[in-house]
Amino acid sequence: MLSPEQDDFRQTIQQFVTELSPLAKVRQAVTTAPGYDIDLWSRMSRELGLPSLLVPEEYGGAAATMIEAAVAIEELGRGIVPCPLFATVALGVAPILIAASQEQKRELLPEIAAGARTVTTAINEPGCVDGFGAVAMRAATNGDAVTLSGTKIHVIDGHSADTLLVLALPPGDSAEPALYLVDGNAVGLTRTRVETLDITRPLATLTFDAVSAVPLAGAHGVAPIRRALDVAKTLLAAEMVGGTEGAMTMSVEYAKVRHQFNRPIGSFQAIKHRCAEMAIELDSARAVTLYAAHLAAEESADLAKAAPIAVATAAAGFDFTASWNVQIHGGIGFTWEHDAHLYYRRAKADRVLLGSVREQWLEVADRIGL
Repeated sequence: MLSPEQDDFRQTIQQFVTELSPLAKVRQAVTTAPGYDIDLWSRMSRELGLPSLLVPEEYGGAAATMIEAAVAIEELGRGIVPCPLFATVALGVAPILIAASQEQKRELLPEIAAGARTVTTAINEPGCVDGFGAVAMRAATNGDAVTLSGTKIHVIDGHSADTLLVLALPPGDSAEPALYLVDGNAVGLTRTRVETLDITRPLATLTFDAVSAVPLAGAHGVAPIRRALDVAKTLLAAEMVGGTEGAMTMSVEYAKVRHQFNRPIGSFQAIKHRCAEMAIELDSARAVTLYAAHLAAEESADLAKAAPIAVATAAAGFDFTASWNVQIHGGIGFTWEHDAHLYYRRAKADRVLLGSVREQWLEVADRIGL
């Protein structure tokens, strides 16, 4: 359950999205070079302070909890708003808070809080997308300098992020990965935006050729990196909960106005059942996601189990709802001009964004000792 203040916060963001980022504007935004509306991002940062939510007050942030962050990202997911908030907060702020030195935090967090610096994390490599054990990129040393060479794929907002956190093995023969800070405009770095199923979530391929890098102070070994990814999974689940609600609302509204045989199609039992199942999927996903967000806010060790459960549950519910949303709309739902496919594309892409549903359940089994 949300507090009255948190519910007011939700309604504020919902109104902001409704007024400034309707789906018609989403279609326009995704055609731009960054893949999002820069003016909207500026207003989101200035008026709502969304990039600052998880940033402590000492670094200019709002010092909010994971609950508020989940609420914000859920509402953006509800409207399929293309912006760098998920990558910056979930894949940027979270690992920086967990593993960066005080000096690194002072350098990065104030600009992130102000919306002046976007961040993302680069993990996956060609042919190796099954977790930390598949990381092949290894840092090299040249005197006191550290460099990275190799390729990272499927990097969220990787083509436009100001700062990159790159997962790589440290110099030497260590098998424990670490995170390295890389400037988005560093010499030797080539960033290529790639075409994907989800047109509202830009992904990029990054090629490193002896690119200068700085180790993130405490991000050595699996534990802190996995903790940061659990936070990211919780926020991804929240975004999918929002997408589920958006697709369900679209279905219900259409079922009220579309008539067949002189009656609304929503009066037919088959449509009623599908909409009821959507509501069940939504409530289930929201409950487990809020639970994971509470655990993250309390820094509980149980987040290690709750985060993958939340992602798996939310992904299944979003996929079901977005798919049936297309079906309920009939022929028009399959057209490019209709917005149903925006939710469908996002749902299909989110199923594998931070690991497939199967991988999430295998992770749960591993973490509870099965």
